[in-house]
Amino acid sequence: MRVLLLAPYYDKNVPGESWCTFKWVEKISERCEVTVLTSHIAGWDEAASPTRAKKVINWTHPVLKGKFARMGYELKPHYLFFYRRARRWLKEQIAAGFSFDLVHQINPVAIRYPSPARNLGLNYLTGPHAGSLETPQGFRDECEDRQLYRRLRKMDRWRIKNDPTMRSSLTDARVVLGVAPYLQEQLFSEIDLQRYEIMAETGPELLQVGSKKVSPSHEPLRLVFVGRIIRTKGVLDAVRAVALASSKCEITLDVLGEGEMLECCQAEARKLGVAHLITFHGRVSRTKVYEFYRRSDVFLFPSFREPSGTVVFEALGFALPLITSSVGGPGYVINDSCGIRVEPSSPEKFAAGLAKGIMKLAHDRVLLQQMSEQALVRVKEVACWDGRADRLMELYQEVLSSEPACCK
Repeated sequence: MRVLLLAPYYDKNVPGESWCTFKWVEKISERCEVTVLTSHIAGWDEAASPTRAKKVINWTHPVLKGKFARMGYELKPHYLFFYRRARRWLKEQIAAGFSFDLVHQINPVAIRYPSPARNLGLNYLTGPHAGSLETPQGFRDECEDRQLYRRLRKMDRWRIKNDPTMRSSLTDARVVLGVAPYLQEQLFSEIDLQRYEIMAETGPELLQVGSKKVSPSHEPLRLVFVGRIIRTKGVLDAVRAVALASSKCEITLDVLGEGEMLECCQAEARKLGVAHLITFHGRVSRTKVYEFYRRSDVFLFPSFREPSGTVVFEALGFALPLITSSVGGPGYVINDSCGIRVEPSSPEKFAAGLAKGIMKLAHDRVLLQQMSEQALVRVKEVACWDGRADRLMELYQEVLSSEPACCK
């Protein structure tokens, strides 16, 4: 099967979306004859991100530096360069007699970027997509985004409904891939998609080998959090939950990460008298993160505006049950067999619910062991790379064997 991949800024050595996109290019090119259209800053080394792609066409885009670097990462203004060049290239190929069976636009993951393949009469898929998840009502007073580029995210829903370029990118796609049901329920409910399929955009790099033994009941329950320390990640709620649960059970919490809420969370731990139970390690290496996964019992991840969550799959891959939010990506990935989900209705109720989950697992180590074993089962079901790549091949075949909705 000849497949054209639209995959700007994939890179094996850059964590996050770039690494995930590299994994997709790698897995798809193992199964198909692949040409890749991509875009990077000057000096990108294709050989450092090796795949079996037959051909890679790379266009150079400008670099944003200093205070604009984070904005560039969030908004991807350089995508405009890729879009124009890729669309022009596609039109030239169509004029010359298009020689690909399918087009698949893998990234950007966020649903705010139109596809160069839209309205060109091509069989194309887009995604897996994530993002544009709203803050729960009860937390909105505490979660005002300070940066302008983050506040612009609020326009995503409006654009999906009213921007003809964005709408056609979605409605013209034979399949739209999304990471969880919330995308279809909240963003696409007023759009006539041809087909929506759930597929995780990322997956674990490592999997626990064999069963994991949780701490015995006479030892503290060891909790770990990994992520940015910002309000929506819920570290403040985790601190409050530890304070509520610590009077009923023995627990410790390791917090790995940094962010604007760090000092606030540390002050809250001191105020509630649990600073001796919570260790804030700051930013640590990936090797250290894996060490904490191995020696912990539970991944406490109270992020309440999490569209997907790479660390969710990482933790499951190390056989860690989760205590997490019931909304967004984690609310879909985690089920009752491998974790506890808590509705983030308000800060007070959320902290109380998290504490209840902590106490439940601290007092029932048999259940904890069962959930640990099921964590590996669940991650293999929804996030292992080869399994998802095989499912994607099935979708490719189904697209090729059926007519577009507009032709039926």
